[in-house]
Amino acid sequence: MSVDQEKLIAELVEKGLSGDMDSINAIEDRVLRSKAKSALAKAKRAAKVATKIVPSEKKTLEVSIDDKQPSDNLNQKIGHMIDKKFPGSLDSELNDTHIQLKPDQWFDIAQWLKSEPSLHFDSLQCHTGMDVGDEKLEARYNFHSMTHDHYIEIRIAVPRDNAHIPSIEQIWRIGDWFERETYDMFGIFFDGHRDHRRMLLPEDWEGYPLRKDYEVQETYHGIAIPKVKEGWE
Repeated sequence: MSVDQEKLIAELVEKGLSGDMDSINAIEDRVLRSKAKSALAKAKRAAKVATKIVPSEKKTLEVSIDDKQPSDNLNQKIGHMIDKKFPGSLDSELNDTHIQLKPDQWFDIAQWLKSEPSLHFDSLQCHTGMDVGDEKLEARYNFHSMTHDHYIEIRIAVPRDNAHIPSIEQIWRIGDWFERETYDMFGIFFDGHRDHRRMLLPEDWEGYPLRKDYEVQETYHGIAIPKVKEGWE
């Protein structure tokens, strides 16, 4: 491509970005017209990537985070923000994989994670339970912001004999199903849930199947419960 053609295409791209497509469409040389349209498409993609995160929102997040943080990892950054806004809420040292919280302030923290403009975690992608041993159960939450396209994981551990965590189903409605399933399988109670009942098993089922100490009951309403399933292999 000659220097004159490159200059012409640059001028046409500038016009196209400002909304003037007539100049490009009027080019009689099909090859040159194709090159101009290709260059315009590339310029639009570059502009879209550059404005994917609104500068003012990005600046808000950066200013809100302590400049002395040891890591650029988002779990650590937001962990510092939570610790500053909700003192005493962290349950362990910050790390790159997740944020470990105590259950006490969880509902207020959850509201803030969704409503704070610089975070805006509008999507609860996954929530499940875990029997982590040492007489502890754990709820794990994976959040995504569709506005900022960033992710974090929250973990909350509770004693097996007092497994209570504030419900967040009124903040993220998908939490309704997630919390009921976690309760059904692990026996973690989500205080404040408006329909707190089992989801997969009958209400009068004994025990929580995914706990490490779970023992299958012998019968259910007089029906024997086989412990070995034959013919699965």
